[in-house]
Amino acid sequence: MKTLAAAVLGTALMVSTASGSEMLQPYRALVTSGEGARVLAFAREEIASALDARPAAAVAPADTSLPDWPGAPCGVYLSLARGSSTRACVGSLLPLGATLGATLRELSRLIVASDPRHAPLRRGEPDSLRVIIAFAGTPVSITDPMQVSPARDGLLVVTPNGSVAFLPGEARTVSWALREARRIGLLARASDATYQTFPVVTLQEPR
Repeated sequence: MKTLAAAVLGTALMVSTASGSEMLQPYRALVTSGEGARVLAFAREEIASALDARPAAAVAPADTSLPDWPGAPCGVYLSLARGSSTRACVGSLLPLGATLGATLRELSRLIVASDPRHAPLRRGEPDSLRVIIAFAGTPVSITDPMQVSPARDGLLVVTPNGSVAFLPGEARTVSWALREARRIGLLARASDATYQTFPVVTLQEPR
């Protein structure tokens, strides 16, 4: 099961100081460059293509028109948000394609109906939603999830039933994140899970 997450990210760039964040430096540069807008536009077109159930190649630019990974390939989370509320989000701590474009294309296909925390997207609905792309750095295993600062760092909860990730700002407290993992049927007891934290750089359309 791919890692799934819902995210509420309030700023255009959120960077953790956790170990491994150095690998995200090229992604910080992407966020502050003009290429960031092209990446967001590509993702939006791919989501529309997935909702229309048309072959992506027939309606979207080729991956060669999109910047390749600006640095070492990393995990990516794709979200759609309305205001400060997440409408849908899917992602993985591992790249899902050889290029950034291929990874965003796969996540666009998944976001349409593969987020168990939200109802499937309706055709045309993304027109009123913001696209958010979160680049995730190398995760670090932790024994106590309460060590995580949920406003700054990502939290991954891994259980025998699957996994769920909470991006910076999505969970006000770690306790809330654990309750949410229980609500969607992944976590029975805190001792049943293993935990990881990871740094994040976020690219998003303006509110």
